Amino acid sequence: MPGNLPMKKLILLLFFKTSISYAQTDFTRIYHPIINEAELAIVDTNYHEALSFYNEAFTNVEKPFAKDYYNAAICAILAGKIPVMFDLLEKIVAKGYQVENFRKDFFFKNVADTCKQWTNFEKQARLIKPQINTELRDSLQKLYRLMTTPQRTPLTAALRNYIKENTKDEKFTSNDSLSIPFTFRKKIPDHLRHQIDSLQNLNAMKGADVIRDKFLTVLKIVEIHGFPDENLIGLNQFFPASSQSPPFRNNYGSSYLYENTLVGDILMFSSFQQQIEKTDTSPLIKQAIRDGKAHPAIIRSLAKYSTDEPCTMGRVLVIQFRLEDNVNCPNNDWGSKKEKHYWKKERSTTLSEIEINERRQNLGLEKLEDAYRKAFFKSRPTPFLIYGGSFQAELAYIPNCELIDKMIKGTVVVK
Repeated sequence: MPGNLPMKKLILLLFFKTSISYAQTDFTRIYHPIINEAELAIVDTNYHEALSFYNEAFTNVEKPFAKDYYNAAICAILAGKIPVMFDLLEKIVAKGYQVENFRKDFFFKNVADTCKQWTNFEKQARLIKPQINTELRDSLQKLYRLMTTPQRTPLTAALRNYIKENTKDEKFTSNDSLSIPFTFRKKIPDHLRHQIDSLQNLNAMKGADVIRDKFLTVLKIVEIHGFPDENLIGLNQFFPASSQSPPFRNNYGSSYLYENTLVGDILMFSSFQQQIEKTDTSPLIKQAIRDGKAHPAIIRSLAKYSTDEPCTMGRVLVIQFRLEDNVNCPNNDWGSKKEKHYWKKERSTTLSEIEINERRQNLGLEKLEDAYRKAFFKSRPTPFLIYGGSFQAELAYIPNCELIDKMIKGTVVVK
């Protein structure tokens, strides 16, 4: 392939190539709708029914998502089906998950401590050899590191001399144009401050060149290998000595290890850069979703879709009310109201819910009402890894009794 092939043409070429090879397995039709039913059954605490839906979805496709195996495994043990749980966990290990991390997982660490068969499961799981392309995974990780590493241009001699003479009492040493504190920069003479501006602009241009070059390299990798998913390059690896390292205190951290976000992170980072040409990768992403190589949630994570209501909607505000100090409302049934959680849904100003749902379901996303239900569910502690909508918790203080019913009006009690 010619090295100077324009980025847009390369995207279209990748889209048509994947479309030609498109098989009958469309995850947006035969997988995600059934997974949605399983997750709604979880919301209703019907774990036997959820497990049945998961089994149906898993039989429809060759390679389900690890996140869904994880949720199904929790349902299995809650339904008393321990052998099924172990079978599902082995499928996660086959995608590159480190079996010892289950002992640090938010949910399964407790299972490992209490289940007598766990030691035998670990021995068996360690014999599994994941069929993943580690060389490709390492190459993509290196590309991502190069893209996200800030460019640093050495300071001019005049700047170095000024800093050397004026930072004897400062707590920093500066050798480049990115590490000068703002408070110190205000003291620098105008002609030297202009030099800093020029160096930082140069850094930005260098960074844009690196990002553009590595982004094109990633597109060529996709052309050769297809969209690199968790089946090809394995699940995410935790970063040592960081907030993503186990043991985890909740399922938000551990969820990172049950998916592969590498290519999505690369596309998202590229889309944020103002200095490079904007490229519409949506055909590539949508095809990957249909092929089961990317989860529909990737749509919401890309900056390009931040204003696309059908993709981003599903946010709810979960509220608990409190009276301000020295306010007492004995006649407003306040004792029961203050213990409840209420929620408010966002509303679209431009589209009907029917239009929103049609667009969402074409991408494999659940209906908006289902997204809301999942958001309410996630507002309480849960071990399940469910995307759906998002929530924001808020504690609202009421200054007088007359406002109680007015503030609660239009909200719904979270069950």
